[in-house]
Amino acid sequence: MALEKLNSNFQGKGDDAEQLQDIKWIEADKNRWGVRVLDVRPVTLTQLLGSTEYQHAKNAVSFLRDDGMGFIGEEPPVTRVTEANLRFPIDRLLAEGVLFIPREMEHKWALFYYCGEIICISSWFRQVQAIAQVEEQQHYIEVKAVRGTFTDEGEDPEFTVRVLDYLLRSHALNTVYPAPLPVGIEEDPIEAANWCLGMFGNRAFFATPHPIIDRYPDRPLRTSSLLHIAAARGDAPMIEARLDAGVPIDLLASDGLTPFHWSLMCDDLSIMTLLLDRGSPVDVRSAKGTTPLMDAVELGKLEKAIFLLDHGADVDARDRRGFTALHKAAGKGHLDLTRLLLERGASPNPEAEGHTPRSLAEGRGHSRIVALLSKHNSSAR
Repeated sequence: MALEKLNSNFQGKGDDAEQLQDIKWIEADKNRWGVRVLDVRPVTLTQLLGSTEYQHAKNAVSFLRDDGMGFIGEEPPVTRVTEANLRFPIDRLLAEGVLFIPREMEHKWALFYYCGEIICISSWFRQVQAIAQVEEQQHYIEVKAVRGTFTDEGEDPEFTVRVLDYLLRSHALNTVYPAPLPVGIEEDPIEAANWCLGMFGNRAFFATPHPIIDRYPDRPLRTSSLLHIAAARGDAPMIEARLDAGVPIDLLASDGLTPFHWSLMCDDLSIMTLLLDRGSPVDVRSAKGTTPLMDAVELGKLEKAIFLLDHGADVDARDRRGFTALHKAAGKGHLDLTRLLLERGASPNPEAEGHTPRSLAEGRGHSRIVALLSKHNSSAR
């Protein structure tokens, strides 16, 4: 896919002369990366992308339920191999699955991890552009080589590696990191900003033509693994297969949730039973310290909350901020769940960041829950 082709098939919408004037350089001593960067947000965060090709729009939004397995074995149009030396921390292992999927037209790349390779796909073309060869160590992965290019066959090898590094940081890790600019384009900041919009969409906030001194990411690279996806889809055979392959049952996905948390999306309670039978703690914790009971309550899933309580879930467990399931039920206005938690022995007045369940219900106008909590408190005296 030639660079010219990539950038000629989109139409930015909503051009504003004042916004374009706000595209400015930020000097190296004024930003966290230590190189001169261009603030491209006045274009990338304000312009909507449209395409003259209907298929591009169709492709761009076709990834929502895509696990990426259909791309295994596909080869990029340019087969050049570039040596690389990139390291990213991982949490025990990098499980096969989704690193990033587009959810809107302004998301230009999809990233998947399978068979020791990171597959980079141009979302508008649904085309494999580059494949990174990965070696997995105990606490990190190392990208050893990149097969393919991101723009055209004449792409500078150093630029290829910089694009992959940027995609993993900005898309998979969801961190703010400067996009790499081709040499020379920085001489016209408006052109550079529009190039970033066409190449990286609204995931590009800043950009630079300068290499950045290697900074080891401070958070682990994670996927939405096939185990997580199977738990959400209710695919019991896939759950069994992934667990038998050694994927930890409490592994966190890129959203910080475990497979048991993801199983809340499945209507079939047998999936939750299967995960419990295979060793998942009923109060397994997310990255934010939430338990499945807390998340079930927040989502308004009464049947799931009953199931979890029947299987020993801690009704008074607190997340990292100190909030309980009762806080979440009261704050969300879930009357039946508030009643259930109280009946199952939930402490009625836990405090977290200055809030009780009652204060949250009062602040959000849930008068029936306020009355229920008041009645419960009175009867408990």
